[in-house]
Amino acid sequence: MIIRGAALTAIALAMAPAQVPLKLLDRDKAHTEYSFPIRPDGKPFNFRVELDRTMTVTGVSVFREGESTPLQTLPVCKGISEQLYENDSERELLEHADLNFDGFEDLELLQYYHPHLGTKAFCIFTWDNKSAQFRYAPEIPGPNPIPHPENKTITTHQDWMGGVYTDSVYKWTGVKFVLIESSGRTSNTGDRKCGFVDHCEKIVRGKMVTTLWRPVMCSDSEGEDPPLVCPTEVPKK
Repeated sequence: MIIRGAALTAIALAMAPAQVPLKLLDRDKAHTEYSFPIRPDGKPFNFRVELDRTMTVTGVSVFREGESTPLQTLPVCKGISEQLYENDSERELLEHADLNFDGFEDLELLQYYHPHLGTKAFCIFTWDNKSAQFRYAPEIPGPNPIPHPENKTITTHQDWMGGVYTDSVYKWTGVKFVLIESSGRTSNTGDRKCGFVDHCEKIVRGKMVTTLWRPVMCSDSEGEDPPLVCPTEVPKK
């Protein structure tokens, strides 16, 4: 699932915890300065996460080593933006990884964080070596993207309230990411005896095929449900 704009706002509101009065974080305590090379043999770039007067993330400025004028100032994506409070002094606002497997580090600017569910949504910018600049990259899957360079895939994990979750695997084709596997637990609306359904899907000959659909947490079941393990082969009908 690639989360953008209005969808991200809806998710954030749905998952928002009960409001607790907190003070805004002292600006001097926010972790806004970062430095790292964008390629293994390169000089480090410096990065400054920009905050407005409400301590809300508004973007990130990019500086070459030794320069005080930014190469770029990248705005945060449209939708909800992370706001910092007094317990956020250790919050990492900028992360980096090679998300499109081209040998260059890409930027993950924190847009939304839900501590209870461990959900991080990022505004992502990939390095374009031809233009020598970062560009907005909505094609990178999220939330919680983890790149796997050995097979050029990104895995994502999304927890929802009540034990529902989704795991997804996206394959980089050299042009775009394609969803090739999905699994998780969803609410069961078709059987009143069972509260949830465990499921698995995968791409087979260009089409997404369901390889497992198993009602769980059923009132007439004995013992615990087995852990979800997706079949390695497509079951025969």
